[in-house]
Amino acid sequence: EGTEAASLCAKIASTLATNTLFGASLYINLVETPARLSLSSTSTMVDHFQAAFPRAETMQSRLAGISSLSAAIGWYLDTDENKKLLLSASVCMLFNLTWTKITLKPINHQLMDGNYPKQKGDTWVTDNLRRWDRAHFVRTMSSCATVICLTMYWIKRSL
Repeated sequence: EGTEAASLCAKIASTLATNTLFGASLYINLVETPARLSLSSTSTMVDHFQAAFPRAETMQSRLAGISSLSAAIGWYLDTDENKKLLLSASVCMLFNLTWTKITLKPINHQLMDGNYPKQKGDTWVTDNLRRWDRAHFVRTMSSCATVICLTMYWIKRSL
């Protein structure tokens, strides 16, 4: 009985973290980045990115970690025949963490480098913000795939 309760808690934690992460990621792609790119100057765009990014990074990395770990725990403790969906969800989130480290971190470091991005010129700033947004969109879609895995798990479990 204790294992069932722990499994349920892990799956609920993963579901909540995943849905929150997906919603935040989608918001960034659909609202925040376009708004940033519409600011009056690239200097302001860089300032906005540098102010918003640390908060988003902290929140999203924690949510991805919670989602991946709790889905893996749920998969390990679950006895349902559809538990492979929990493992798939965990792997999708692990992909997010890896993708972020390999693809987004180098762009982040360049954009977060004090006044350096402003000195690179308007084209460099807008090109890198758009490049960052495209790379972030991959993470958003991976989060969406995780939401789908978890949704399918809960649906199949309830049938």
